[in-house]
Amino acid sequence: MSGLETFVTHTLHGIQYGFVLFLIASGLTIVLGILDVLNLAHGELFALGAYVGFTIIGYLTGLVAPPTTLPTQLVFLGVVLLGAALAAAVLVPVGVFLEATFFKPIYGRDEVYQIVLTFALLLIIKDVNKLIWGPSPLRLQDAYGGINSIPLMSLLGLTYPTYNVVIIVIGLVTVGGLFWFFNRTKTGRIIRATAINREMATALGVNTGRTFTLVFALGAFFAGFAGALALPPRFASLDMGANPLVLSFVVIVIGGLGSLRGAFVAALLVGVLSRWAIWQYPPAELAAPFAIMAFVLLVRPEGLFGTWGEMG
Repeated sequence: MSGLETFVTHTLHGIQYGFVLFLIASGLTIVLGILDVLNLAHGELFALGAYVGFTIIGYLTGLVAPPTTLPTQLVFLGVVLLGAALAAAVLVPVGVFLEATFFKPIYGRDEVYQIVLTFALLLIIKDVNKLIWGPSPLRLQDAYGGINSIPLMSLLGLTYPTYNVVIIVIGLVTVGGLFWFFNRTKTGRIIRATAINREMATALGVNTGRTFTLVFALGAFFAGFAGALALPPRFASLDMGANPLVLSFVVIVIGGLGSLRGAFVAALLVGVLSRWAIWQYPPAELAAPFAIMAFVLLVRPEGLFGTWGEMG
């Protein structure tokens, strides 16, 4: 593999990793920016999405023909993506239940209550995952191999997993859809108005309780979607939620607390730069994201794009 091809491959790895980070961090950013709640259980919703995705995708792929020809490979890919979307949809009522039962009583209270509560939920969701799916890691290796057998990147002369390209495309569509939703739709503008001035939104007749429930459901959806998408090339395991949670915090701090645009830029920045750092110096895998965060905060302590309200 030539030097240029190696560089392109690692850059694509970083972009793909950045989009996965954005899918996770977007839900955390939306909840933080509007509800002003730091949800430590968000990483376990990501893990729950992976487990639910394992069940749904595993069942659906068993209903279709093996991916041996291009048409069957494309059908297989469609089934896997449908399974990921269904897994994310399962997380929506979970998010609604958590918000209505646990979060609603603590809105406006000291952050210590939020931290203790969300940490308790983290442990509860992890034990629920263990109770339902057991302690052993689970993997959809056949799904990953079936999708990568689609000769997409070979047309460009690159040896690069097709499934990673699919995640990049889905990430682009998700980013465009989120910005369209918050900037062009009535519901999105109501959510933004509530984030900027909750009291004024209430005075104008906005049902903030319903808005908060919708926001938490959106956060749970994107966490579950990211987990289900990330499942094929990796294991679903009980400890898989911790690292994405920490990196999501890194992303939203770099981008600016509550800024969706900042989360997107920061996720790509962390994804690409950390993959470059690991390529040149593998022991930098753990330190690279935090080094990027430290550098950005030294230059812009408020993050790249400030707060949700400043994002507009």
